[in-house]
Amino acid sequence: MEKSKVQNLPLAKKLLLLNVVGIATTLLVCLALFSISYTYIAVQRLKSEAMVNANILAANIAPILVFNDQKAARILAHSFVGMPDLVYLGIVNAQNQIFTDWRSLHRKYQLSSVIHISNHPQTDMYLDHITVWAPVLLDGELLGTVQLQIGFDSVYRSTMQFFLLGLALMAIAIIIASLILNRLQVRALAPIFELSSIAENVALLRDYSLRSSYISNNELGRLSFHFNQMLAKIEKWENDIKEELNQSKESERYLDLLANYDNLTQLANRHYFHQALAATIGRTILEKQFSALIFIDLDNFKYVNDHYGHEAGDLVLTIIAQRLKAILRSTDIPCRLGGDEFAAILPQIADVEVAKMLAGRLVAGVKQEIIVHGKVMPVGASIGIACCPLHAEDPKTLLHYADLAMYQAKKAGKNTFCVYSEKK
Repeated sequence: MEKSKVQNLPLAKKLLLLNVVGIATTLLVCLALFSISYTYIAVQRLKSEAMVNANILAANIAPILVFNDQKAARILAHSFVGMPDLVYLGIVNAQNQIFTDWRSLHRKYQLSSVIHISNHPQTDMYLDHITVWAPVLLDGELLGTVQLQIGFDSVYRSTMQFFLLGLALMAIAIIIASLILNRLQVRALAPIFELSSIAENVALLRDYSLRSSYISNNELGRLSFHFNQMLAKIEKWENDIKEELNQSKESERYLDLLANYDNLTQLANRHYFHQALAATIGRTILEKQFSALIFIDLDNFKYVNDHYGHEAGDLVLTIIAQRLKAILRSTDIPCRLGGDEFAAILPQIADVEVAKMLAGRLVAGVKQEIIVHGKVMPVGASIGIACCPLHAEDPKTLLHYADLAMYQAKKAGKNTFCVYSEKK
């Protein structure tokens, strides 16, 4: 769990924690080594001082041993009891008998039971004290030995003080280092934070125009440079895809216009007309509504083409198409079926009277003066009306009936409309 928490820490905090742990461990090891070295040096110094004092006492005690003056020996021994951490002082004669001794009442140590009678100084080292033996010589004759036992209390006490002071200084150093490292790491990691923020915004907003502002020749600078290059390539790829989609949509729209709309009048063409008529009739029957089909054939259009040219004829068709769109409702579907034939699908009308009203407006609209190149074009419109479901419930029949009604209008004298009727 603790490892997981460390792994989930923010990068800056994780690096700070690792650095602080590393610094603390290093400082602690150094402090331990310094403390051990300090203890070793202090013990060696204590050993040297003990040996010097033992030799001095041995040199001064030699005449006293010759005269066997225990009182003088005790006085001389007591002059050395002021030595720091002295635990035991003993003087042994040549017969290996204690001539005089002194021991500390405040310190409890295991006193050495071994007495070394030798012409050479000797030392025994223990964890809590040191014992030294110095020979008492007079003109080369061994008269006895001096034994000093020195405790390590002061050494360990000073070592502990040194260690605690070191710990305190180490804690202060770690706090200062943490503050400094935090500031330095925030500055050093700023490019990474920026890249992370840009990556999050790109993922969230899909904005590939974002760029890193960090510029340098180091590893982070190269990472930022290649990151920007990657975003630039993705942005270009995305723009190319959008351009291709736009071109595809434009092509689809253009193909749709070609397939479903008349290039001259911009009205729906015959292909679209048949689809729209079938859909309108199906919806009319399903929803039990009423709809109508108006079939329009221009009168005298052949005369216009023959006498004024096809260019004039095209202008006439364009003008009539605009008038159809202006007269019909927004829900109606005006179409050019080809040549001078037009149609209008009227969905969702109340009854046949609505179709007759719109047909009358169309006849009047087409009959209005059309002037092309200063000439009045003598065109009119004959209109046939068939209704669904009144007359037919399928597109083919309804179109046929509207066509028949249109011929009835022409027989009636043109420039008029007729509703389909089975009566001849």
